[in-house]
Formats: sequence, structure tokens, C-alpha cells
Amino acid sequence: MYKDEEIKKKAFEELSKLNIADLEAENELNLEIYFNNPDGSIERFTVFFERGLDKGKEAWVIRHIVSPDKLESPVDKKQDSIE
Repeated sequence: MYKDEEIKKKAFEELSKLNIADLEAENELNLEIYFNNPDGSIERFTVFFERGLDKGKEAWVIRHIVSPDKLESPVDKKQDSIE
């Protein structure tokens, strides 16, 4: 399991590889981050960025980190049920 700081570091590394000019019109962005585990498996995360203020300057900030591999499938609802 990877810690948030490791995920954030890798996400900002991936963000720095993008052409910033292409992102000028964007206010939100999501990137898929992959870690290769020693056992050969791959762990995947989706990192959601938004433009915000960081130390008084406009910058990309991380809004949310999701591990899609850990999401649960939706539960079937009873017909005509709102819950």
C-alpha cells in the first residue's frame, strides 16, 4: 500500500512532464498514476487536480486520490427503491 505522500510526489512528477501551455484553459485535470510492485503487480491510482492557491500563488493542487482497484461494485437496488 502506498502512502499519500508517495502518490502525490509521483502525480506531480507526471504533471511536470505535461506541456503546461496545453493546460492553460483547464481548471481541472485527472491523471492515472501507476506503481510497479516488487511482486510484478501494478497498483493504479487516479489523482484529481484543480487550479487553486498554494502559498498565495496559483498552482495545481490535488483535490482527491482514488484507487480504482479498491472501489466496490454498486449494490443492486430493489425495484422502485430510491436507496
